[in-house]
Order: sequence, then structure tokens, then C-alpha cells
Amino acid sequence: MNNDAYCRDTLIDSLRAIALAGVIVMNLMTFSGLAYLTPEMRAEMLGVADQLLWALLRIFVDDKALSAFSFMFGFSFSLILRKALSAQDAATRFLRRLLVLFLIGLFNALFLFWADILMSYALLGLILPLAARLPNSGIAGLAIALLLVGPVVVASGGYGIPAPVPMGHVESLEAYASPQFADMIRQNWHMLVNASEGADGTLVLRFFQLAGLFLLGLAAGRSGVLMALSSDRERLLRLGLAAMLAGLVMALAARYLVEPAGVWVMLNLESPVMALGYLMLIAGALASPQAGWLRRFLAPLGRMTLTGYLMTAICGQMLFYGWGLGLIGQVGTLAVLGIAAAIYLVLILFARIWLRLFSIGPWEWLWRYLTNLHPMAYAARGIAR
Repeated sequence: MNNDAYCRDTLIDSLRAIALAGVIVMNLMTFSGLAYLTPEMRAEMLGVADQLLWALLRIFVDDKALSAFSFMFGFSFSLILRKALSAQDAATRFLRRLLVLFLIGLFNALFLFWADILMSYALLGLILPLAARLPNSGIAGLAIALLLVGPVVVASGGYGIPAPVPMGHVESLEAYASPQFADMIRQNWHMLVNASEGADGTLVLRFFQLAGLFLLGLAAGRSGVLMALSSDRERLLRLGLAAMLAGLVMALAARYLVEPAGVWVMLNLESPVMALGYLMLIAGALASPQAGWLRRFLAPLGRMTLTGYLMTAICGQMLFYGWGLGLIGQVGTLAVLGIAAAIYLVLILFARIWLRLFSIGPWEWLWRYLTNLHPMAYAARGIAR
């Protein structure tokens, strides 16, 4: 592999790893119990610094992390789809791959973290073979249309103002503090089925945004536009800064100036706009020759984001749930952020060591193993699979 190709690969992998970082932070805020509290309870429990950090995370990270992760997942599926369509049983194998991803997500929702995103990605993946028949401009146009239609549907359908889904589910604190593993499973099922009650606006908006970002990632992966822009770093940085600032203004306006209703419902585009700005800014920064060491440091985790995503849930349970250390409801925002940083560093080191020994992450291997439906040896590094 030449240096330019290696740079491209590590750039995409490191972008995936950074998108995962935001997801890890916000997922651990839920594991810690902070996300279940009402704003009044959180204000009573947290000190000034913790409250300020919570507000900053809501503005700068919360749904933006999921949006960036969804774009990068769609980008990754462009590579999967390209390989799948070249296989003899392309359609069947691709459907099996989605089914296995759905089942892994269901396992995650029941036994690890109820707020799973993998099932949604598996269902959204069903539209990819159809979308792949469109030209890249058509896919991008459809993606943008979905993003724009989402807020309109929320406004015209009489849905409530989008709000964080787990907020106010205070009973989860006691359930997850139980030392009985069965209590945790029952609460996961309860949250999976009931957490969205009263949050129809959030779910509708999220459906359109995830679908739009998924397709936008597919179009970007197929067209190579992200890599083309990374060769023009100044332009990419300017575009990213403009999008990030636009999303920030929209986020601040929706929270502190106007109610996101009527024409102002378009302020709900803050998350995808800011997330795309982040990705462009980060891609522009990582594309610098001086950032080569950082790309190489992050890239291994970017190659096994499914493993990183699921291992985070295991770590979250071990630290916060009653069968583990039982810290749920006892840790402030600053401390949770520090824990998230420590877990992220451990995952990076684990990925680097693992991929020196093997060519694929453990959960990625299981995904492939169940998709292929035939025995498959666990490939050591450099050994053909």
C-alpha cells in the first residue's frame, strides 16, 4: 500500500474512532444515571461546574455524536455494499449481514444497553441496495431531503418538541442499582419498550435524521468527496467551521431564544449540521502531515468500532450498575467525563494490541462469522481469512 492510500485509510478509521468517542461520553452519562434525572433533580444533585459541563455536553456533543457516528456508519456501509455486490450471492449475503447486525443490537439492548443504535442501522441498511442504484447526486439529494423533511413532519404532525428520551425515568436508578442481573435485564426491556413514551417528536425526527445521514455517508463513501476535500485542507476547514458555527447558533437559539415550533422547527437541524461541521473540521485537521501520528494512534479503534461500542456498555455496567461497583447516581458530570476518557484510552490501547495479533476485532469477527454461515478460522495478523 502506498503512502497516499495508507493516509486515506487511517484518516477514515481515525474519523470513526473520534465519532465513537462522542457516543461513549453520552452513553456513559446514561449509565451513570445522570440522563434519567429531571432538570430539577439534576440541578439539585450537581454542583455549578457539573451543571455547566452538562449544559455544554447537551449543546456540543449529545445528538451530534450520534449524528456523526451515523454518517460514518453509512460511509462504512458504502464499502461493505461495494464488496457485497461483487459476490455471487450478493443480495442474500447482504441481507444476512443486516439480520446479524440486528440480532447483535437486540442482544445489546437486552443484556448491555437498552438505548441500542445497531438495530436502527440494520433496518436503515435495507434501503441501501435500492439507494445504491441511484447516482451519487441522487443519493445525496435524497439524503438532504430526508434531513429537511424531518422537522416539517414533526411540526405538521402535532408531535411534541423533541427532548432527550431517558429524561425523567428516575425508576431506572433503583432498578440498575440492584445487584441482581435479572433486574437489569427486566429494566432494559422496560426501557426498550417504554422509554419513548411521550417522545414521539424525538423518534420521528431521529428517524429522518439517521436515514438522511446514513445515505449522506453512503454518497460520500461512493463518491470519494471526503477524501477529495481532504486534499484541500483549507477549504475543508472553512466549510467545517461554517457548518459548526451555523449548527451552534441554531442550538443556542432553540434552547434560549425561541421555541422550535412553526418555521423555527428547522432549528432542529442543529445536530446534523454541527456533526457534519465537526467531521469536516476533524478530517481537515487529521489530513495534515503533522497529524500522521494521531491518525496511526486512533486508526486501530476505528477499525473495530463495533467492538468499542459494545465494550463500552460492558464497562458502563461494571462501573455503575449494582452487580458491579454500583456507582449509579453517585457520580457527577466531571467525574463521568473523566471515566469516559479513561475507557476510551483503554479501548484504543486494546485495539492496537489486538490488531497486532489478529486482523479483525472480536465482535466484527462474530458479525462476519454469522453472516457467512460456515466455519471460519479466527485470522491471525497477516494470515488470509
